[in-house]
Amino acid sequence: MRHKAYFFALSGRRNGHEFVAEAYAAGVRNFIVKDGPELKLPDANFLIVVDVLTALQILAAYHRSKFNFPVIGITGSNGKTIVKEWLYQLLAADKNIVRNPKSYNSQIGVPLSVWQINDRNDLGIFEAGISLPGEMDKLEQIIKPDIGVLTHLGSAHDEGFENPAQKIREKLKLFKNCKLLIYNYDQLIDYKQELTATTCFTWSRNFKQADLFVFSETIISKNYYLRAEYKDEEIECIIPFLDQASVENAIVCWATMLAMDYSPAETDKRLERLAPVSMRLEMKTGIHDCSVIDDTYNSDIHSLEIALNFLTQQNQHPKKTLVLSDIF
Repeated sequence: MRHKAYFFALSGRRNGHEFVAEAYAAGVRNFIVKDGPELKLPDANFLIVVDVLTALQILAAYHRSKFNFPVIGITGSNGKTIVKEWLYQLLAADKNIVRNPKSYNSQIGVPLSVWQINDRNDLGIFEAGISLPGEMDKLEQIIKPDIGVLTHLGSAHDEGFENPAQKIREKLKLFKNCKLLIYNYDQLIDYKQELTATTCFTWSRNFKQADLFVFSETIISKNYYLRAEYKDEEIECIIPFLDQASVENAIVCWATMLAMDYSPAETDKRLERLAPVSMRLEMKTGIHDCSVIDDTYNSDIHSLEIALNFLTQQNQHPKKTLVLSDIF
């Protein structure tokens, strides 16, 4: 199987070229590099390129082009991984789905995720995250989504852009060739003229003109009960979470399922069975009869607000402590 292993000498915190000999010793014989090897390695093949990361992305884009099934592309400031994993839970009964492992949504993570596509799949769900202008154009070429899903837009990664408007426009580039786009009506009021999707499905808590207008939210028996107007009828769903981040992410999934022509009744049934996804607001049992809320997945003001709200909901301990790292 050696002929199927390829080593891309990527450079980041460490220079990938430093590990060519180690990869060769492990049995790899095909290398994509920027500089030729200093050592003679018998039977090894070296493809010398101008930019190794670009070569990886081009190869992944070519691999994606060989498959013709629907692909959902997800981006936003917060909630990308949760929405991706929940859509997987909601749709896995009907589809053989390929998706990013964990939060593999970067310039390297996306091509590695798309490389997993095989002939058994009939739906792809890929998230894309960016921190600088110009990055989304590359990820769009790799994912080529037919369906776009926009999650919460907040302050995460603001530091890489001139202003929030530039960041939003860069994120929207993922959807430039989509046939269907699902988004929060409130968030893109100023950008509607820039949306190029054939069909848009909107949701809102404030505007009745949205396709899914959520007009009632209550807590019933530790579940979140939502009522909404959809196609001039009242529909409902129950979500097994109480924190606002999970509620918003669940509404995104609710809207996506309806936009994909699932019935309100079937969508409600599946949403009620959603399971938690690790990395966000994990409640763990600590020593000395304490509980630990692990929210190390995000570090921005909006995520901190959500985590503190979740903390105030926990009444089993009289004393609460916050351990906070730097926020960019």
